[in-house]
Amino acid sequence: MHLKFSAEDKRDIEALVKQLDISKETYVLNLHKKNAMTREALKDNEQFRGFVEDYHRMLDNLYDNNQALKDMIENNDDAEVIDAILNFLETTVRDPMFLTQLYGIYKKQNS
Repeated sequence: MHLKFSAEDKRDIEALVKQLDISKETYVLNLHKKNAMTREALKDNEQFRGFVEDYHRMLDNLYDNNQALKDMIENNDDAEVIDAILNFLETTVRDPMFLTQLYGIYKKQNS
């Protein structure tokens, strides 16, 4: 696929991908994935608003229980368990498709 960008857009993208330490392809794919979530949210914005509020409550609970979670990780000698927990937390923050999938599950549970 060949995309045409203005010189200014190219400079902005180059600076951003350098700062994020990712490729231009990864950057464009991430934007595409985020747009998929946006399209889904626009279809039923009231339900999506409820999802975001519930998701924020869940994140707040994680934050409130941060010390307990930290203690669980530090006191667990099983490297696989620790890796799974850290991978889950990283995925929830970095992968927009994860949120899209999570929203799909949320919609099914609340319909």
